Amino acid sequence: LKLISQSQVSATLGQQALAGGTGRGAFVVMNVNNGEVVALGSQPSFDPNLFTRVIRKSDYERLSDPDLGAPLSNRATQGLYPTGSTFKLITATAALEGGLITPDTFLFDGGSLQVGGVTFKNAGDAAYGTLALRQALTVSSDVFFYRLGLEANGAGDGLLLQTWAHRLGMGRRTGIDLPGEQAGLIPSPRWRNQLFRKKQTDRPWSAGDNINLSVGQGDLQANPLQLAVAYAAIANGGKVLSPRIGQRIEDAGGRALQELEAPAARRLPVDASYRQAILEGLRGAASASGGTSTDVFAGFPIPVAGKTGTAEKGLGRADQSWYVALAPYPSPKYVVAVTDEAGGFGAETAAPMARTILAELFGVNNDEGSEGGGVSD
Repeated sequence: LKLISQSQVSATLGQQALAGGTGRGAFVVMNVNNGEVVALGSQPSFDPNLFTRVIRKSDYERLSDPDLGAPLSNRATQGLYPTGSTFKLITATAALEGGLITPDTFLFDGGSLQVGGVTFKNAGDAAYGTLALRQALTVSSDVFFYRLGLEANGAGDGLLLQTWAHRLGMGRRTGIDLPGEQAGLIPSPRWRNQLFRKKQTDRPWSAGDNINLSVGQGDLQANPLQLAVAYAAIANGGKVLSPRIGQRIEDAGGRALQELEAPAARRLPVDASYRQAILEGLRGAASASGGTSTDVFAGFPIPVAGKTGTAEKGLGRADQSWYVALAPYPSPKYVVAVTDEAGGFGAETAAPMARTILAELFGVNNDEGSEGGGVSD
């Protein structure tokens, strides 16, 4: 019997793109309309032919060794990471649907927000002035989203961000037909306060935790596949998909024995005007003046909407680089989510990787235009 999938398309080039980074990362390419996983990869990788025979203990230990990158771990589905600013799509959806803002509500970004004696700043100490959602996504204003995280923490039950993150597929398994998928974590007051009562952390929940969550920082744990599902839901009109790799089962002669049906999608009612505003902001981020990945996609023949992310992981550890792309804009067919665990700014590492994958996916030339150096985020 043979399981037929789509995963060979772009997979080799995707692995090559990951290998060109710091050597530890993952990517996902998924059809936003039906959840078919076109390609999925994790780096460092390994030769699966090792498992066609009895595997030696030394090989298994090497493939499981965290100091060697634990190649057996599938970072695309098992990675537990902060996502940086790629989470802003979720914060934007929550704020719009929760009535905190409209697409045209203006908030002031003076470069920082001070709460409880802590100063939360924009990347690179930038200050963007008065701006609304589309521009906030285009330039990736942290302060704009900090304000939303702070307001969400005090609105209703205080769980607006957490509720919408869960609805969009974060903090839960996607249901992909692969073993070992991790659910991740959406931090909440209940979760942290329980840890505090058990003396497993030094403090209870604070407004700063929600501020950090609003920009994909703090205790958030997620993976590229979950981000792909969330972005696809905004792109496709509110269908939260269960990704799938297997398409059908054939016998040795190539005759189809079974067509594998796609799992039913969850329907998530998101106002069409809100989705459009978010997508326009993401398009600006990849094409407009000041967009965080505009330089990366300059000259690229396929119109892209996308979001950079740069996740801080603590003192002495390199920042994690993220990019999530939707293409072709304005009617995306594919979502590409890429991360490099130590790649730094999203525009410097992950976004060029996503461009390389998109070029292969659409069969276009990737040599024209710039491949890095966008606004730091």
